[in-house]
Amino acid sequence: MIDKVRKTIKKFGLIEKGDKVIVAVSGGPDSTALLLALNGLKQSHDLKLKIAHLDHMFRPAEDTKKDYEYVLSLSKRLNIPLVYKRIDVPAYAKETGLSPEEAAREKRYGFLIEAAKEARAKKIALGHTFDDQAETVLMRLIRGAGLSGLRGIPVSRRLNGTLVIRPLLEVWRKEVDAYLRSLRIKPMQDATNLMPKFFRNRIRNEVIKFLEKYNPNIKESLARSAQNFFYDYETLAEIVNREFARCAKVKRGSIRIFIRDLKKKRTGLQRGILRKAIETLKGDLRGIDYSHIEDIEDLMKAERGAMELPGGKIKVTRTRDALVFGGTKAEATLPKVWRRIPVPGATFIPELKLTFDARFTASRAKRGKPKTTECMDSGKIKEPLYIRTWEKGDRFRPLGMAKEKKLQDFFVDEKVPRELRNSIPLVIAGKKIIWVCGLRLSEDVKISDNTINILKLSYRKRLLKSKGCLESRTKNSH
Repeated sequence: MIDKVRKTIKKFGLIEKGDKVIVAVSGGPDSTALLLALNGLKQSHDLKLKIAHLDHMFRPAEDTKKDYEYVLSLSKRLNIPLVYKRIDVPAYAKETGLSPEEAAREKRYGFLIEAAKEARAKKIALGHTFDDQAETVLMRLIRGAGLSGLRGIPVSRRLNGTLVIRPLLEVWRKEVDAYLRSLRIKPMQDATNLMPKFFRNRIRNEVIKFLEKYNPNIKESLARSAQNFFYDYETLAEIVNREFARCAKVKRGSIRIFIRDLKKKRTGLQRGILRKAIETLKGDLRGIDYSHIEDIEDLMKAERGAMELPGGKIKVTRTRDALVFGGTKAEATLPKVWRRIPVPGATFIPELKLTFDARFTASRAKRGKPKTTECMDSGKIKEPLYIRTWEKGDRFRPLGMAKEKKLQDFFVDEKVPRELRNSIPLVIAGKKIIWVCGLRLSEDVKISDNTINILKLSYRKRLLKSKGCLESRTKNSH
């Protein structure tokens, strides 16, 4: 294993003599092996190492304390300083609507960047292996990634001025285990690696094991494919960069792409240019998939409009002759909507690309998934009905609850991303919210044994813009 690590470091120029390196160590096999490997190079490369250990607080404190004590013992044994921090990632995920994996990644990298700045280290070393590469490619393939995503995990990349390196990326996990056994070292085993709530764990423990029945070397195939995609991407990136320079005007904090020039390009090249604009402002394409690029294409076909990309940091605006990508957060992803619903009748709301239908019915419809239809007691409804979007201070009484709740708190509990909240329609009767569309009916209008007349409300949406909210048709992404 050590020979492979040395070759990877030399081939990609990951480490130079005199480097200060932050080593991310969880206490698991991969990060323990990484620390020991770099410690073995400390003298020959005159390295100055510092261990960084983060408790994400996914597990009970007594379990994570054992991890910390193990990492602390490595720190003392190898005489390498340690920086340690606890961050309540589950609370952060709930607050922001991010998945546990996304929230953990964001906080972890923030911690490592902070540790690097304090230590004046120019590099951060992570323990990703060839197995991680295979898992990542499969995850991204399932999610509909393009060539950029399928190239896998880079062996190095710059993040906020710090170089993130992965010296174990050409080492298999079985080689890591063999290396640690040869040293008679027993690393910690992170129980979160078995938790099915994490997408990567399901890929590793279920999907790959299933695929190995058809191809015992599936991990090798996926990892090698990532390498091939990487070289293909490099070739395409050269073309995209050249064409991007021809049709985009870059200013500090914003990018203007002229629509007339963009439309002259082939579809694949257009999409590459749009991704390039996002990557230039955001620093990467994490969280950006096919549906977001398609949304920008829809925006380009409109005369005017704006949208906000995931993460809330980039707003795309359609002007008369250009798409403007701005680095400032928009106050709203869509124009404020206030439109009346005829009862009975149907109405189209162009700002939301929704058609609402209201009619009386004799029986309560069964609600499926997604929740695009709701039935309610019309006797409890004060007409007229209106559709509008979220406003600060909104409150409503969710079905099953005794008291009203702030709509903002409800969105947090339902894990609705911030950038999607302004696009969720609300049905208003009088001054009350009676339906947060796609999410929850109000307790105030629920059907009871005394209900005489039932009002059925439903909506249809042309395009999915979110992670499950408001969906009425699933698109195949590629």
